[in-house]
Amino acid sequence: MSHIPNSAMPHAGAPAEGETLEADNARSRFGQLADKVREHPKTAVAAGAAVAVGVAAAAAIPALRSRGRSTSRSKSKAR
Repeated sequence: MSHIPNSAMPHAGAPAEGETLEADNARSRFGQLADKVREHPKTAVAAGAAVAVGVAAAAAIPALRSRGRSTSRSKSKAR
């Protein structure tokens, strides 16, 4: 079997210094977020509910717009 150098396949080598720092930074930020949630659980629930409502609204708006267009077209054809 031949040997392929790491420069040809960067993902095959050990992670670079910058990659480990980014992962550590993400872990520390997640830890900070988890601490805030533990300190203020009611606020976290309210924020989660607000995000869920926003996602539901973002999903519903295109459906409602397309429904409104189809009914307005049928009304204008009936005239």
